[in-house]
Amino acid sequence: MSNAKLTALQDLIDRPKDLYKLKVYEQKLHSVSTTLLFDIRTIVMNAQSSSKYLEDISRLMGQLRLRIDTLIDQSRRIEVQIRPGTSDKKRKTIFNNAILYDFIIFSKCWDLKIIFGRIDSLIIFEEKDEIKSLAKQILDDIQSMSELFSNKENIAVNIQSSEEVAETLLLSFNKELEFAEKAGALKGILKLDKPRLLGKGKYYDQLGNIILKIIMTFDSSSSTEPIAIRAIFSRLNEEYPRVKAEIDDLQKVLANLDETGLLILKQDRDGQFWIQLHPSETETNIILGLAKRKGYITLEELIMITNWSIEEASVEMDKFVKSGLAIKDTSYSSGTKYYFPGLAEQ
Repeated sequence: MSNAKLTALQDLIDRPKDLYKLKVYEQKLHSVSTTLLFDIRTIVMNAQSSSKYLEDISRLMGQLRLRIDTLIDQSRRIEVQIRPGTSDKKRKTIFNNAILYDFIIFSKCWDLKIIFGRIDSLIIFEEKDEIKSLAKQILDDIQSMSELFSNKENIAVNIQSSEEVAETLLLSFNKELEFAEKAGALKGILKLDKPRLLGKGKYYDQLGNIILKIIMTFDSSSSTEPIAIRAIFSRLNEEYPRVKAEIDDLQKVLANLDETGLLILKQDRDGQFWIQLHPSETETNIILGLAKRKGYITLEELIMITNWSIEEASVEMDKFVKSGLAIKDTSYSSGTKYYFPGLAEQ
């Protein structure tokens, strides 16, 4: 993620306290994206001029300029129109929803400007194939942005909660909304104490990694000694106060780890839940230690450290894959690697 892009959005963030200021905030965000589109148009025109001796590329740049012009026309035409008599609560929801679209459009415009900048430099070296490949990506992005503008125009017709709108947008624009969340732009718009919408699967994967690390810190004399879930939950709150999780989230993660064989989840007669470590907890700790340091593990180094056979190492690692904690990547050149995104991103 570009630090410049993140800083640019953070500089735009505001926390309006009334409807008028909320409207002004939305207009400002929209105006910034429109300005970016004009910047892109300038880059395309320069690229078209630079490619005048490359007939096919010059023609392609002309086509892209026309598409950018269409986007600019769409952007300049859009204004959030609210029907008379709409309650203040609904007006606020409409503007918040428009702002969600603005964040995505800003992100797409910023990325599009960077791509066009790359094309401008590639023309100098006559890298036609790469230019055409990037042009295909640009056309897809332009079509996507055109649909965003069209959908934004209709937000005041069928009024939905910001959570519902975000859930729909996540299907195609998860990366852009995660970027807005990282910038702190969604605060006050979406209730995201826990990533209920943004990357729900990613949230539970990361929580699973944290829970495993916490379990390994308990001083148990043997793998058969049970550990109370409430004790794990208490240590989670103490050591990771910024992780917003409830006891139900913890139980869900532990049930998943139980299914994949990384630990054993039990319930006593009083209804209390306990976990028992899998007999191979030492190797599990080794795996987590390697993953935490590098973000990935190769099957070869795991075999060297544990003296397991290929089959045994694969079985152990597949437990992490099945639980969603690791991603298996098989490459002829580098061999089999298991990536742990939940650990690598912390």
